[in-house]
Amino acid sequence: MSTGSNALPPSLSEAALRFQHAATEIIDSYEAQHADEENQITPAQLAEGVDQFLSTITRIDQVEGESGPIRKEDPTKIGDYGMSLLTDLGAWAVQLNLAVPRQDLEIVTLAAADWVVRHEGQIHALEPVVNALANFANRMHETSLLEPLTLFMGRVAQASSSAIKQDLEKNNPIRPWRILHLNRGIMATRTHNPALMERVFDDLVRYLPEDAPTFFAEGMQQMEALNYPQPVRQIMGRYFDRWTRPRMH
Repeated sequence: MSTGSNALPPSLSEAALRFQHAATEIIDSYEAQHADEENQITPAQLAEGVDQFLSTITRIDQVEGESGPIRKEDPTKIGDYGMSLLTDLGAWAVQLNLAVPRQDLEIVTLAAADWVVRHEGQIHALEPVVNALANFANRMHETSLLEPLTLFMGRVAQASSSAIKQDLEKNNPIRPWRILHLNRGIMATRTHNPALMERVFDDLVRYLPEDAPTFFAEGMQQMEALNYPQPVRQIMGRYFDRWTRPRMH
């Protein structure tokens, strides 16, 4: 059963608790259905790896502090390793149709991404982080979490690898880099914070110039439909005018 708070980003202690619940349920379900299967990596093996990963990053925080570069180890490599294990274990949760353990593992994924960000590493596997952020946002009811979520999305974008930032798959509309910035733009709008909106919209225009006109046009429609406050409308209107109006040559 899912437990704990909805703090964002999640703490490592919260992640460890979520992981224990998820791993127990996934392993029990797997063993009940696949007891005789061999020649594949089992959820129990993956869970052991995730447990070691969480122990390692917790120990590093205790020894090295919770932010800044790490002297002896590479946060990027450690993060890649943990994300890979979490993705594989999450795939078992999907295959076994276990919704709550899947959600719990997404919280662990967000805590792992935060650890990489805090230690100035790079995120290479962006898709599981973006999916976890989107699903967290869809389940979120507390408006007080809108700003922390928007800011965390920005830190994830900043920590994404240089290859991801080059955005070479522009023909793929579901690429994680695009989804991250569009979702961040939506979250920023929902905060009703004009200064935060401007910062996020500037990033969106910079990283997704092809998507900006449609984003701001749809944003203007939402302003009317949902009766947003005037300061929010003014920000959206300014970006709409700048990016969708025909320009004089």
